Amino acid sequence: MKAGPLSAPESAPSRPTGSTPTVRPAGSTGPQRVLLVDDSRSIRTLLKIYLMARSFEFLEAESAEEGLKVAEAEHVDLILTDFHMDGMNGADFAGQIRASTNARLSKVPILMMTGDPNVAEVRALGQKAGISAFVRKPVSCAQLMTLVDTILPLPRAAAK
Repeated sequence: MKAGPLSAPESAPSRPTGSTPTVRPAGSTGPQRVLLVDDSRSIRTLLKIYLMARSFEFLEAESAEEGLKVAEAEHVDLILTDFHMDGMNGADFAGQIRASTNARLSKVPILMMTGDPNVAEVRALGQKAGISAFVRKPVSCAQLMTLVDTILPLPRAAAK
């Protein structure tokens, strides 16, 4: 398993797919929000379990297309996306996030995951799309937390 950046605590709340959007105001001190984009509910659940230690608030999408809608409607601090999904793949999704006219959204860190055997090709597509980090499935809790801590530091208030 190769991973790395490119350049039991209480569980965090999770917003169900299709819920009414709420945009967090700038400068808000609430929990950091992670958008999980994967067509597998079990993978999204596992990622939430792995990331519990950071007390994130989770948003979920079952497809890249749904993920784009959620990312545009909600304040998101980090996006974790799978590469292989029906419809748009994770690299194309990341490219659309980077091309967003919303300056805040276009800079959100994106971690892309894949179980594809052609890791070099998938990594190259992700890098071209502007992902922040790449990880190969299956990913361990420690590996995921290290990557997340690298691309999304703790907020200053929580780091003290």
